[in-house]
Amino acid sequence: MRKQNGTSRREFVACCVCAGCAGLAGAADEAPKKTLTPLGGGAAATGAKTYDFAFCGIYCSACKLRLKGGDDGRKCVGCTSPKMESQCAVFKCAKERKITACGLCADFEKCEKLKRYHSEGDHLYRKAARKNCERIKKDGGTDKLAAEQKTRWTCKACKKTYFWAEGTDTCPWCKKPVEPLTEKDLEA
Repeated sequence: MRKQNGTSRREFVACCVCAGCAGLAGAADEAPKKTLTPLGGGAAATGAKTYDFAFCGIYCSACKLRLKGGDDGRKCVGCTSPKMESQCAVFKCAKERKITACGLCADFEKCEKLKRYHSEGDHLYRKAARKNCERIKKDGGTDKLAAEQKTRWTCKACKKTYFWAEGTDTCPWCKKPVEPLTEKDLEA
């Protein structure tokens, strides 16, 4: 993936290493602004299409680049958006197979590409992405999990979605305490 102008490497990698960020610059400018607000449920209330999950299972709707944008203000629309392009192997495979989530692929459990992605490094968000794929497969889609993730990543104080990969225990919007991504998120 290529780093976007104005976004630090650390911010880019820590926030959203999903395939979607590879095409951030071109696609985000054309994205409907309704789907990119930090308020929970803004897009659903207007009927606008949202792209909650990356093909690999990352919950894009609580990604800093989706909600706030990079240092240059550009916002990611997520890799499942029709406007996104990427060089990511998982992204390319999902597009070729015409699936909306890797968890819905007939080859999900034996896919070496996806297993490598989910196990690279000791990244908790990749383990959470794997769990999300498993849930998507079990549930037969993303609707139930999206509702749960929306609740999980909504600040109880200000009701805005906060960033799952931020690594802090403070809401970026209201500065109140929030629950960061932890091993608890991997429990069944």
